[in-house]
Amino acid sequence: MVDSEVSGVAFSVHPVSKNKNQVIIEAGFGLGESIVSGAITPDSYIVNKQEMFIETIRVNAQEKMFARKNRQTVELDVLKNIQEKQKLSGKRIVELAEIVTKIEKHYDFAQDIEWALVDDQIFILQSRPVTA
Repeated sequence: MVDSEVSGVAFSVHPVSKNKNQVIIEAGFGLGESIVSGAITPDSYIVNKQEMFIETIRVNAQEKMFARKNRQTVELDVLKNIQEKQKLSGKRIVELAEIVTKIEKHYDFAQDIEWALVDDQIFILQSRPVTA
């Protein structure tokens, strides 16, 4: 398990509009379980895939997060001074979009990716075909 400071999911094609020129990234503080379980509304970023520029940034406040403590997953309060903070910098958003695009090119079809940020380094945890 990656003890992530920020984590999330990314889609190499817009999962709702099916726009193949957009990478969608969702991000939240702590472990990805917060997003996957629906416990939080994550930040959402839309990146133009061909020109690698950020089209949309939607930041959502986050009061709770999941983290590892004493070898267990626990729910913690997010510090008040960062609850409304953007989870990923513009530089990290574009970097992650570039990684997502490379993974899509490798598999030659749209990907649904789980990722984590630890010590300022992006880790790809899982990649699978977009199914919905």
